[in-house]
Amino acid sequence: MAKILAIDDDAAILRLIRKMLSLKKHEVTTLQSIKDMTIEELNQYHLILLDVMMPDEDGFKICEKMRSLIDIPIIFMTAKSDESSIIKGLSIGGDDYIVKPFSIHEVNARIEAHLRREARPKKGVKSVFIDGDILIDLEAKKVMIKGEEVSFTKTQYKICELLALHKGKIFSKEDIYESVYSIESDSQISTVVEHIRVIRKKIAQFNLAPISTVWGVGYIWE
Repeated sequence: MAKILAIDDDAAILRLIRKMLSLKKHEVTTLQSIKDMTIEELNQYHLILLDVMMPDEDGFKICEKMRSLIDIPIIFMTAKSDESSIIKGLSIGGDDYIVKPFSIHEVNARIEAHLRREARPKKGVKSVFIDGDILIDLEAKKVMIKGEEVSFTKTQYKICELLALHKGKIFSKEDIYESVYSIESDSQISTVVEHIRVIRKKIAQFNLAPISTVWGVGYIWE
């Protein structure tokens, strides 16, 4: 059984998908908008079905935000059948592209194929991140520096993990906020600055400073 999230503004399609996948013993969540959904909530799913022409935001933009933060299959379901749209959907991080109107049997077959692929053992997947004297246990959600555990809040840890796992990439305050809190939030961005300050202070106790400020742009783990 897999947990599947279906996002579409068409309630009839969502009912059909729920009925079909429930018969396959999958746990299905259907939504017409993901405006206030957090990355933590998205990570609970094994696969996402996503419409492109959404009322609040373009599905391609939603996929781009998701793909930079989560690593689960995303299948587009859309009436946009032109070649340029298909190429765009797959190039920005979509794993598959199904054109409406579709066969429900085809949708099921594609879903099952992606779930089987995800279930295969993955070679080289790291459960820890090591950068010099800093070790991040990705399973236990802990940070060790020079063998000593550093106490971080849940939010501080998530910021640390995001920057460390994307070493060399610059993240704006908005990028970090969307990762930690909500995929579509534009308030309280200033809290990120305070969290970064505290994280740096705790790491600085070990005479280390892996997080740098790129003025006017954001933050980077170097």
